Amino acid sequence: MQDFFSLSASDLRRQLASRAASPREVLSAFRSRIEQLNPHLNAFVEMCWDRAEREAVAAEAVQMRGGDLPPLFGLPVAVKESTNVEGLHTTLGSRLFADRIATEDAPTVAAIRAAGGIIIGKTNVPELLQGGTSQNTLYGLTRNAYDPSLSCLGSSGGSAVALSASMVPLATGSDMGGSIRGPSAGNGTAGLRPSPGLVAYPSLPLAFDVSSVVGPMARSTEDVMLLLAGMICSSPFDPFDWNPDISPLLTPVPLEARKLRVAVSPDLGCIQVDGGIRGRFEEVIAAITPEVSRIEWVTPDLGPINHAFYMLRTLAYLVAYGEVHASAPERLTAAKNVDLRRGFAASARMIAEAQRVQTQAFRALAGFMQGFDVLITPGASEPLPSLEEVNRREAALKADNARFAPDEYDFDRMPKPSINTPITWTAHPVATITAGLGHDGLPFGINLIGRYRDDIRLLRIALALEQVLNGLEEFGRPVPDLSRYLAERRA
Repeated sequence: MQDFFSLSASDLRRQLASRAASPREVLSAFRSRIEQLNPHLNAFVEMCWDRAEREAVAAEAVQMRGGDLPPLFGLPVAVKESTNVEGLHTTLGSRLFADRIATEDAPTVAAIRAAGGIIIGKTNVPELLQGGTSQNTLYGLTRNAYDPSLSCLGSSGGSAVALSASMVPLATGSDMGGSIRGPSAGNGTAGLRPSPGLVAYPSLPLAFDVSSVVGPMARSTEDVMLLLAGMICSSPFDPFDWNPDISPLLTPVPLEARKLRVAVSPDLGCIQVDGGIRGRFEEVIAAITPEVSRIEWVTPDLGPINHAFYMLRTLAYLVAYGEVHASAPERLTAAKNVDLRRGFAASARMIAEAQRVQTQAFRALAGFMQGFDVLITPGASEPLPSLEEVNRREAALKADNARFAPDEYDFDRMPKPSINTPITWTAHPVATITAGLGHDGLPFGINLIGRYRDDIRLLRIALALEQVLNGLEEFGRPVPDLSRYLAERRA
């Protein structure tokens, strides 16, 4: 069996185009690897091998006829559990939705299929897409491929682990408060939180909510661009729908690094960042500095955006889970109940003020970005927590909920935000790339913030900076040691 796992998705696509590999060979290889590793890592929670096999057979017939092939031709793709795939469960990891089976593909899944991608299964999430790691009562715990005692983060943690362990070359994610960005940085992979509407998301509870987006995840920026080319889709039910020219995604060319004007902020002026992360971030920026036109350590004024984030996030949760919280809060997670208590206790004036802050932050960042090509921040503000610490925090939330009625909240005790929180409500795109290992020996990532609806240019910038870092051994993409799991299978 060929070693397809060390190849990028783009290189694998080239092998398929040249007939050096067949869709069935590729699918068989990745199936074997998943069967080896998934019992240990639990990144995948549901597979659709029968349909994938049929699609691989059909793709092979197309391959043998020759001619032009679609961008994702023959490539296995994983889909986050919260996104509809016809015939598979969409539970959000909650017993509330344990019996829910999708009757049709989400628009982005339909687009991936139309682009030649072969959906192989769904990846794990935290319960109701919120929590310190990708764990739930339906599917269990996803393990970090670098250290099984640590969190893999979420909510796209299953996709990130599947990618980091080379169980799949491409995967989808979604992002509200960092659910693509955090797992990508923490698992040594790449991803894009796109501008709203680039990938249609018509199933949102609130159509005009810019916080939640669907986006691509992969092991490199070139592969993120490839998957994005196949994911972009339209919907008349998404008010932010827009369709750029995707040709630069199909022939990725980096922008010239030496012409880039780069802004750098270690904390966005409003986030507590761990000292070890800050120190490693400074080393990464020092490595980039000689390769770009100008670097300036400067921070946009986003105002009290973190407070606004938590107030506005509550609105979508009220629509989706408000009735359950009021009647049977025990059916929800502790984290969801905290957010919903905030929502029931909030006044219209509080919500209006949060929307004012959001408007101000969007305009401030949009104006700031006119002077720069990209704004770089760390990809995390704290080290990966241990699973023990995740469980401790969950217990603290449960105890906190027990102190209050369902419509009571202490607004002086808002949650501690992460480096990913502030940018969400500005609607600006963020690409995450890996920058080697941190001082703790675990993957270290950085976030690249681009101009609003300038996602493709942002990815070309990410491609340029990724090439700079990959050219320096210290900052190249890390690979987890999975030998203990593979050895067990061979034995």
